[in-house]
Amino acid sequence: MGVLVFSNQKGGVGKSTLSVLFSRWLADRHGARVCVIDLDTQCNCSRSLGRFACRVPASALFATPALRWAPVVASSLTLLEGSKQLADLELARPETVIPVFRSQVAALDRVFDWVVIDTPPALGLRMSAALIAADSVVCPVELEEYSIVGVTDMLKTIFGVQRRYNPRLRLAGMVANRFNPHSLRQRAALQELVLNYSEFVLPAKISTRSAIPEGIAAGVPVWQLAKTSARQASAEVLEVFELLKLRIEDARSAGSVVQATAGLAKESTQ
Repeated sequence: MGVLVFSNQKGGVGKSTLSVLFSRWLADRHGARVCVIDLDTQCNCSRSLGRFACRVPASALFATPALRWAPVVASSLTLLEGSKQLADLELARPETVIPVFRSQVAALDRVFDWVVIDTPPALGLRMSAALIAADSVVCPVELEEYSIVGVTDMLKTIFGVQRRYNPRLRLAGMVANRFNPHSLRQRAALQELVLNYSEFVLPAKISTRSAIPEGIAAGVPVWQLAKTSARQASAEVLEVFELLKLRIEDARSAGSVVQATAGLAKESTQ
């Protein structure tokens, strides 16, 4: 269903965790062929999905044109690993490396059902390249003061990229992550978020639960853990993922209708 980016200019909001879980969910529950691209030098996705790594690192997407991707697909989930060397790309010339990356991701999109990209927690060349190559973006948001303040900046980045470089880019949703329902401060922050960005905030949230990092540490998604807290966490995570998938599919369908209508209009004038 296209290229999906998990992104936020604020670190520590859970984008790598959600990238890993959403990719596992697509592969395990929907039988999708998923390619995960880890663009973060912290390499959290790569540690969690290391057994799915292929012979091509994520850095090669910026430097090696015309790779043949079909032989890379070894299982339902394929990882292009991150590395510390990705940081060097921030010094590269955007007009040189971003078109190469965009072309490579488009080629991957033709081979896989989904391409999921985890980005670094800062606006730079890698985050910009991911948004320019994407169809949809998801923004995990932690309901703390600094995270809420950064939401406006992230939205400006997304819609700036949409306006200037990638008109097909859509914000699939903002996900309230690591929510503490007992915190009056976080509940107030959630109300403020919904008040200001109601059309973007998903009507579901993921609470702070120990089962989610426990599953990540064990190398399994939370829904495979046999404990009560895991079942509660799974219910929240899976509800969010179902909503995201539905929004992405609806946006893609709407885009197809617009393109088809534009094509018919063009034919009628010829």
